[in-house]
Amino acid sequence: MIAMGIDVGGTNLRVGAVNSEGELLLSLRVPTPQSTTPDLLISTVCDLVNKVQIELNAPITGLGLGWPGAVNRKQGLVLQTPNISGFKDFPLNKTLEDKLKIPTEIENDAKCAGLAEQKFGVAKNFKDFLLLTFGTGIGGVIFANSELVQGRSGLAGEIGHFTLHPNGIPCSCGGRGCFEQYASAKALERRAQQMIGKTYSAREILDLALTNQEAKNCIIEYISDLALALGSLINIFNSEAIVFSGGLFTTGGSLILSELNEALKVQGFQTLKKDVHLVASSLEGKAGIIGAASLMLRADSDQVKPLK
Repeated sequence: MIAMGIDVGGTNLRVGAVNSEGELLLSLRVPTPQSTTPDLLISTVCDLVNKVQIELNAPITGLGLGWPGAVNRKQGLVLQTPNISGFKDFPLNKTLEDKLKIPTEIENDAKCAGLAEQKFGVAKNFKDFLLLTFGTGIGGVIFANSELVQGRSGLAGEIGHFTLHPNGIPCSCGGRGCFEQYASAKALERRAQQMIGKTYSAREILDLALTNQEAKNCIIEYISDLALALGSLINIFNSEAIVFSGGLFTTGGSLILSELNEALKVQGFQTLKKDVHLVASSLEGKAGIIGAASLMLRADSDQVKPLK
C-alpha cells in the first residue's frame, strides 16, 4: 500500500510516495511559491502530486499534507500560517480533494515529523519526547507516554512561538521575541548577516565556524539562545529526549548538539536535565513527507482512513 506525503515549508515544498514500511519510494522538491494568494501554491502542489503519480505508476491510496502552521485536522482547515501568506481559515483539505480527486488529510508539519520519528526514526524507543523542526521557523511536537499531545483545540506544540526575549524581534505570528526568531535556521542566517556582514546558508555558517572566529561567535550566540529555550522546555515537560529535525541538524548539526549538551550543564535544575538525550533525526530530511503520508494509514493496520 502506498500513500502520498506532502511537506510544505516556508522555503521548500516536498512531495513523495511512501509505503506502509515508511520507505520513501520517490520524491520531488521545489521552492515554495511566495505568493500573497493560495492559488499558486495549490497549483504547484497539484502539479507535483500528478508528476509523482505518473512516475510511480502505481495506485495511491490517499494524500497526507503537513502544513507549517495551525490547522484543524478534523475540519481540514488551515487556521493561521505565520510564514506563508494568504492562508487563514482556508479549507485546504476540501480544495485539494476537489482538484486531485484523492482522499486527503492535513496536519501540522511538525506533528507529521514527530509521527514519522516515533514509528520509523530515532524516537522509536522514547515514550516522552519533544521534536523540534528547524527551518524558516521552528515547529514543535510533544509526546507524553507515547501519545501525541494535541491540546484543547488540537493546536498544542507551537513551541516556536513562545516568548524567549520579551520585547524582542517582531515575529510574523504577531508577537515579539519568539523562539523561532532567534533559533530557526533562518534566524541563524540573519544573525550571521548582522555579525559577519555577508550572506551565508545555515550549513555554510557551520562550516565557516571551524576556521572563522566571527562565524564561531555567531554559533556561540545562537547556541546560547537555543540552550536558554531548551532548558525551560526540559523543566516544563521533563522529556527523556529532544529530537532535532530539519536540514540544519541533518547536515552538520552535530557540532551544535555537542555544544548544547555543555551549555545545558550551566543551567539550573540539573535533576531534570540529567540524562536527557539530544538527538538528530535519522530520517535525513524525509520525516515530514513520511509522517504526512502516514496520516492516511491507520496505526493498527494498512487500511486507508475513510474520506471525511
